Amino acid sequence: VGADNMAWDVIGLRDPVTNTQLPGHLILLARSGIYIIENLQLEDLAAAGYSRFTFVCLPLKFMGATGSPVRPVAIVNA
Repeated sequence: VGADNMAWDVIGLRDPVTNTQLPGHLILLARSGIYIIENLQLEDLAAAGYSRFTFVCLPLKFMGATGSPVRPVAIVNA
């Protein structure tokens, strides 16, 4: 999941099954293995009319970490 904002989960919202906070993170990351990438700069792609592209995300490898800065790249057909 890619977003151009800083955070998209709702503080205070709880998962109805586990009663834990940040249910979006729990459902996507832990249960489904879907990565969450925030702070993407998507305006240039949208302005150029690109709605489909190949997305490459290159994270740093940190031992024992659950997050990392990334180098996001959009590859478009010219």
